[in-house]
Amino acid sequence: MCIACNWSAMLGAAATTSLAAAIHANAARATLPRRRLLQAGALMAAAAVTPPLLQGGAAHAGPGPMGSPADGAADWIFSGGGIYTMNPAQPWAQAVAVRGNRIVYVGDGTGVERWRGPRTRLVDLKGRMLLPGFVDSHNHLASLGATKLGVNVRGLQGKDTILAKVKDWIKDQPPGAVLRGHGWSMESMGGISPRREWLDAVTGDRPMYLLSFDMHDLWFNTAAMQLAGVSAKTADLSKTQYFERDPDGTPSGHSHEDASLQILLAMGFTSPETIREAQKLTIDVAPRHGITTYMEAGVIMGAGNQENEWVYRKLIERDQAGELPLRIVGTVWTRSMGDDPAKIAALLKDWNQRLRSDHVQISVCKLWSDGVLLSGGALTLEAFSDDPLNNGRMTFDGEHIQRQIEATQKAGFDMHIHVDADGSTRTVLDAYERAFARIGNRGTRHVICHNTMVHPNDIPHYKKMGLIANATPLWGTDYDGIYRKSYEKRIGNQRIEERLFPYGDLQRSGTIISYGADIPGADLPELAPLIQLEAAVTRKRVGFPKDEPLVARQRVSVAEALRNYTWNGAYQLRLEDKVGSIETGKLADLVVLGADLFKVVPEQIHTVPVLLTLMDGRPTHNTLQT
Repeated sequence: MCIACNWSAMLGAAATTSLAAAIHANAARATLPRRRLLQAGALMAAAAVTPPLLQGGAAHAGPGPMGSPADGAADWIFSGGGIYTMNPAQPWAQAVAVRGNRIVYVGDGTGVERWRGPRTRLVDLKGRMLLPGFVDSHNHLASLGATKLGVNVRGLQGKDTILAKVKDWIKDQPPGAVLRGHGWSMESMGGISPRREWLDAVTGDRPMYLLSFDMHDLWFNTAAMQLAGVSAKTADLSKTQYFERDPDGTPSGHSHEDASLQILLAMGFTSPETIREAQKLTIDVAPRHGITTYMEAGVIMGAGNQENEWVYRKLIERDQAGELPLRIVGTVWTRSMGDDPAKIAALLKDWNQRLRSDHVQISVCKLWSDGVLLSGGALTLEAFSDDPLNNGRMTFDGEHIQRQIEATQKAGFDMHIHVDADGSTRTVLDAYERAFARIGNRGTRHVICHNTMVHPNDIPHYKKMGLIANATPLWGTDYDGIYRKSYEKRIGNQRIEERLFPYGDLQRSGTIISYGADIPGADLPELAPLIQLEAAVTRKRVGFPKDEPLVARQRVSVAEALRNYTWNGAYQLRLEDKVGSIETGKLADLVVLGADLFKVVPEQIHTVPVLLTLMDGRPTHNTLQT
């Protein structure tokens, strides 16, 4: 990639594509007047140090012209199938041409012939489908693939069954291997908090931990507790980040949220070797699923952001070596009431300027407002159905959330706030409303993610305030065959029908919806957008076509789901002028599917293969037989 293209990818849409076209090294390009070159260079230099919200109109100047076929033939031409562009002005096309890292032609089959040359690779879609590359707008691929290492007990029911699998797995591990696993839930334990003595019986004096299927809880044995120096004297971090304890105060073997970090750190969860092994399961395989861009919703290597910087630096090194197959928009996060909102915003500004490469930037503040509803770590508007004296809790109060919104927005960046119940959602909505009353919301692209429960009265406020709703569609099914019963027990059928995963209601309200698979809350194969898309369209578990849809009215159309996973995601990340749709001048992030999704039985969408993924016009995954 040439210098101008590097700048363009690094500095955002302010880097005009006409400058890249002017000095592209692949072939002779149309030259621009010196004054226009200088103006474009100045614009890019300003964008390098200007946060997104402060760039004004310059940040979204749109893709520029890419010259003509006389400047050089296309590297790729696609035709002969469904080309669904996500461009409302031209929803479908007959042909697309790519030269270098840009889309240079979108139109009919006759016009594309002008771009054909002796070395052009011709792809006959044969009735298959070409789409923009998928944009996963909430995931943890940089580090939390580590939660999927070791023995997988997902889907097993009962502690005896789980322990039997753990015991058999340990037999195959060498003496020095780290003992770890994942996949249990409170439901799989019959609602009983797991104990360290249960693991002790199969591990002996070797330390071991098992993360819950969503990473919010940890089950550990006595040896792991001793290795980490955890005892009755170890203080809980907060009311949502704590150890379950025996009557004498000794941790019983079950911890919640960040209370787990002390044990995870002691067992090498954050070592460079572990993280690189984890990325092989996440970042390196994402192109196989058609993903070209994702938002890193939180690298978690320790109690503070400083422990995470080295992970971003390693990603930048991979990018500079040409080994990073994804665009990444990263985050600075806040997880504690002890965090100073101004300092979090200042760190975000610092990282945004310092930690950059062609395909890596950090421009979002992530805040966990609560924990998980099913474990009681999120706030409901009314009491739990199975615990009438309890309606949960939040990690942050509304005033602190408001201060973080204001500090982040004043610094020029967007918020991304985790909520998992309707009381938490209302608290966050109210915080946004108060913040906007004080400082306005012009140009903002703040996000509320998960949206597990939203009261119907709160649905209209998303669009009214310009908020984006991020969702993981697979959770809106009877996930793992336990979600329906689990939520029936926790909140009852009335609230399920009215409020649970209201992705369709939000869609119809006019709210912009984006999708993300959210590893580790989903399993590794569920990283695939086509699995999530099917769940969005059917509200059924993948592979269970006879399932009853979980709240059937929350289903969305294939067209809506595709937009949520492409253009809407790019919009959330302020990349819509570069990716997210198939338009002349945009970066050539494209995916070829083995069938036209509009012609596939919805319950079979997950079976459609991804045949080719291009990022910047180069294949990052290719099983296409042209």
